[in-house]
Amino acid sequence: MNIKLSFVALMASMSLCASAITVTSTPGNLSSAVGDNIGEASLVVSGEINAADFEFIAEKMTSLTSLDLSGASIVAYSGNPILLGRTDYVANSVPAYAFAGTSIESIALPNTLTAIEEGAFSTSRLKSISIPSSVTAIGVGAFSNCDELTSVTIPSTVSSLGSHAFVDCDKLATVELGVTTINASTFARCISLKSVTAVSLAEIGENAFSGCGALEEFAFASSLKTIGNSAFQASGLKSIDFSASESLDSIGAWAFAKCSALTTAVMNDNTSRIGEGAFFDNAALVSFNMPLACTSVASYIFKGNTSIDTTNVLSHNVASIGDYALMDWSHVTSFTLPNSLAYIGNNAFEGWTSLTKLNAEGIANEVPELGENVWNEVEQANVTLSVTKDLANDFRAADQWKEFTINEVSSVEDILAEDVVNRVSAYFSGFDLIVKADSEIAQVSIYDSSARQYAVETANSDEVVINTSDWDCHLYIVKVILADGSVVTIKIAR
Repeated sequence: MNIKLSFVALMASMSLCASAITVTSTPGNLSSAVGDNIGEASLVVSGEINAADFEFIAEKMTSLTSLDLSGASIVAYSGNPILLGRTDYVANSVPAYAFAGTSIESIALPNTLTAIEEGAFSTSRLKSISIPSSVTAIGVGAFSNCDELTSVTIPSTVSSLGSHAFVDCDKLATVELGVTTINASTFARCISLKSVTAVSLAEIGENAFSGCGALEEFAFASSLKTIGNSAFQASGLKSIDFSASESLDSIGAWAFAKCSALTTAVMNDNTSRIGEGAFFDNAALVSFNMPLACTSVASYIFKGNTSIDTTNVLSHNVASIGDYALMDWSHVTSFTLPNSLAYIGNNAFEGWTSLTKLNAEGIANEVPELGENVWNEVEQANVTLSVTKDLANDFRAADQWKEFTINEVSSVEDILAEDVVNRVSAYFSGFDLIVKADSEIAQVSIYDSSARQYAVETANSDEVVINTSDWDCHLYIVKVILADGSVVTIKIAR
């Protein structure tokens, strides 16, 4: 009989250890309320607690994995130095480093909580957390290195999200954000992060998502204004679309560098600044359109992008190309320089080993200035450089330009001086330019107002249709050569 009673007592004791202990506390007296139960794994607290009680939990209840503070409130503390040696702690805030390095896996926070301070849960075993809508601030590194944390929802009430808040959270896979600003390194090196919902972002800080290799998609908000340095460097992004981000003014240096899976970047024409190396070493990048507002191509911006389509990579507004900006585009055979180009930096076109044609016909005012070794490794004697007749001698006299094989083309004035007869008509149907004549057409050449040639079409009929959708131009000069040798020139706007 005594054996049975002992067994029943043992089972009751084990059952008690497995269940949560529930206590009511007054400020600074949680240790008394818990008593001898400091070895419990689960604790439910009601009443009032302060910073001294957080210190007791962290230092004495080392087996605690589950903590429910939803029925408690946090009051201010002022007294002897505790935790980090501070003597004063505000109310309604989880103190700095309160649970850092603890075994806490889950926690329910008070619904009156307004702040989670610096490093509050850093390196803890936290697996899940619900942040109350009363919270307005999350401190620097608050959840950093929480290797077991898998998801988090940050309410829109949070107006201040500290830098490094979730850095190196290896298992964090999904994030929902209501904030307008993500600070430096907030989610850096979260290697499992796949899903980010952030509909109100105005600013993404430097390194915010750098090293997030599993992050393949990101919906950039229409409210977005700036992207910081290295913000998505070495992330897993496959495509970028800023078409709706009309307020996006600047993209920082190295922002999308070394994104090995990135194939497409759709830019917004309002973006005026793209930093050094922003798309550096993205060998898979094929499609990119330089914003019309961006007149300067930064150094290293596209270095090593060996698959890029050159059709729209530089807009006609580009005035300068930085050092090493287009280096190692060994796949390019033909390239057209921007009409506004005035300067090309050091080694900018180095490694263009397949280049055979370079079009500078749109440059009308003066020969662009060059840095050092601009065409390094380019067999310039084997490259035809097409320039207007007015600048041909200037190109022939200019260092680094004169090594090309210079080809003179007609200026706009020369084109318009051709004999004009009223035998040809031209009009647009959408992006299709339709040219009709009263006899057989031999050839149609299309230029812009700077005499930059877009196309030459041969024909053996009285009608030619040319699609202009890929051309960033609105005023065209159409030169038509008829089979009988007559030449007709027409100006037409799209």
